[in-house]
Formats: sequence, C-alpha cells, structure tokens
Amino acid sequence: MSPATILFAALLRRPYHHLHLHLRRGLLTHSQPPSIEYSLTHPIYTIWAANTSLGKTLVSAGLSTSFLSSSNRKFLYLKPLQTGFPYDSDSRFVYNKYSQFFSLNKPEFSVFASNHVLRASVPASNAVVKDEMGRSCGNGVVNLGFYEESRLRGTSENGEMMKGFSMLVCKTMYGWKEALSPHLVAERENARVEDAELLEMLKGCLEIDEMESGEKDEVFCVIETAGGVASPGPSGSLQCDLYRPFRFPAILVGDGKLGGISGTISAYESLKLRGYDVVAVVVEDHGLVNEGPLSSYLRRRVPVLVLPPIPKEMSNNLMEWFQEALPTFHSLQEIMQSAFLERASRLRNMPRKAHDIFWWPFTQHKLVPEENVTVIDSRCGENFAVHKVNKVDLITQQFDACASWWTQGPDATLQMVSD
Repeated sequence: MSPATILFAALLRRPYHHLHLHLRRGLLTHSQPPSIEYSLTHPIYTIWAANTSLGKTLVSAGLSTSFLSSSNRKFLYLKPLQTGFPYDSDSRFVYNKYSQFFSLNKPEFSVFASNHVLRASVPASNAVVKDEMGRSCGNGVVNLGFYEESRLRGTSENGEMMKGFSMLVCKTMYGWKEALSPHLVAERENARVEDAELLEMLKGCLEIDEMESGEKDEVFCVIETAGGVASPGPSGSLQCDLYRPFRFPAILVGDGKLGGISGTISAYESLKLRGYDVVAVVVEDHGLVNEGPLSSYLRRRVPVLVLPPIPKEMSNNLMEWFQEALPTFHSLQEIMQSAFLERASRLRNMPRKAHDIFWWPFTQHKLVPEENVTVIDSRCGENFAVHKVNKVDLITQQFDACASWWTQGPDATLQMVSD
C-alpha cells in the first residue's frame, strides 16, 4: 500500500459561531490555483530527469513506439514548457521519430499523427509566423496555434478495409525562443506564465484528450518536464513543486555518466519527499554500470532499466537505436501499465477495507454505505486529492476542512482568522 494513500471518513458537525473575523492581508492579490481533477481511466505519467540532456524525450518517443504497436490505441505526449523553440521542439521530435519508426516497420494498421504548439512568446511566435496581431493572450504570450498532421498508412489499407487505426497526439503548451531555463527566458522575452495558468492549461489538455478519445481506444499519456527535477518553471517555482497538485506517478531518467549515481539518488529523493510515486528509473548505458549501485540503494523496490548507448553519430535517424531499445521500452510500458492498474484497484477497494478495519466513533458502521467513505489519495497545500467514482474513476480536489475549520476559508485566498 502506498504511504501517500490514506483513508478519511468522518461526520462533520457544522455549528455556526459569530466570530469577529478578518482577511489575512495581501492574500487577495494572489492568483487562484485551478481545481485539480483528472480521470483514472488510463495511465498518465510524468517523465522527470536527474539533469538536463539525459534522454527524457528519447524515453517519451520510445514509449510511443512501444504503446502504438497495436491498433485502436492513442498516445498523448504533452510538453508543458519548451525553450529554444522552434529550432528545438521535443513534441516535433516525438512526432517525427514515431513517423520514421512506423515507416520502417510498416504495421498493418494506420496511425493518425499530429503535432500542436498552443502558445509561445512573441519572439518564438515570430520565428514561425511573422504577424501576431489578434492572437495575444496577455503577459507577452500569444496563441500560436501551430498544427501539423500526417496519416501513416498501414500495409492493410488497400482501399477495401482497414485493420483499425491508432493515434499519436503531440502537444507543446508554451514555447520560448532562447534555449535557457524557463524562468530566465520568460523574463528575457517578457512572456511570464504563472503557475495557476500553466496548471489550468495542463488540466484542459488532459480533458480535451479525454473527450476526443474513442470509447474502445486504449489511451496512454506522458507529460515531459523541462530540465531536471528541481529546475525552475517560468514563474520561478521548482517544477517538482509546480506539478505537485496533480501528483502523477513518475518515471525518472537517471544519469549513467560519472557522478550520475549521486545526482540520480538526489533527484529520486526530491520526488519522494514531495509525495510522488516513482515507478521506474531509466538510465543510458555509459559503461560505468551505474544501475548496480542505484538498484542496491533502491533495494529493488523500484526497477532500474538500462537503455543501450546512444550513438554519437545520429546515423539512420536513430532508427537502429530505437529498434535495439524496443524490448526495454516494452518492459517499461508494462511496468507503467501494471502500476496504474494496481493503483486504481487499490483506490477502488479502500472503502470496503475501511469498513473491515476502521472504527468510526458514534457511527453505526452497517448504516454507512461504501460510496459515503471518502478515499484520500494525498494532500497538497489546502486540499486533499480524493478518489471518486462518477461514471468513471476520478481524482478530484476537496478542501481540507479537518483543521480548525472555524478559522479556514473556502480557499487559500480567503483564509480567515479570529481577532
């Protein structure tokens, strides 16, 4: 059982006291964080790394080749923060590499592949489209709306009957032109993005993906961060803190080079201390066998997978490397699928276990239906992340009203204290 998953069930009494209350100064000027909610119908993972340039995007592209090896599947790749755009574009890299891999292997089914770039700074936008008039969305950011797509035809598509199809959807949420840390380039290009805005955009992308997916489609989603675990986002918040309200399970890309053991362990501990579930660690083979000490430190609770060395000369567009690494990506995908199913099953079974194990004072347990038991997955800031079933399994936000409720407001900006 995950230590981050706990149960809560209580009967709340709601007397009203006439107290002299006042607002905490300055809180009303802060931006409201979005209400977090996402579906548990399919896996959603965040790809982290111990440092920059360790191969997060290669892992994302490799997972796309593994998952889209069958029809009636949809792979969603999200890159919230992209610097160096448009010359560097991780979503375009995943889009291109999968297309090349598909052409090389020629499966029977077809794939509809697309790459979107939603918003960008003015300098980054001008490098793609010169006229940004009418597309501004404030704070130096414009709605770029760049889109490209291709239909990758399978061998069975002969005009008579298709053996199903799959989808690859790649999206960059925000792009900046200079290849710098997001907090620095956002300041230089006068295109700052607040945490609440970024999380709201991420939530919206996941909701659109949910609505556009077919009922019979298997869906798999990865969200790739920028730089290392504690690299700042555009507002200056560390990304490990920025994305914490969602608490998506994590894949950590470790460092196989000299000094990489320490950096990988530090990154792992940074994620664990913030409540993330790290499902697997992936390292590139640099001939130093860093995976040995890492496996020993993790006590084999977290699998450590090793990718073949990336060739210095990118011959054959890395297709030979992807082909060689495919068994590792199949293993990684299976680990991720298994962890997702285990988590969903654990959350669904918690109400029944609560009935069997917990004692609730002043309560006739037999009169409490299982659907009235609140299952809390985690807590972040002022809110619990709560598992609910409303046609589908959801993780949604619920205000923590347990602590000193007579001094708490409905959100962080309306906190109340007594005189």
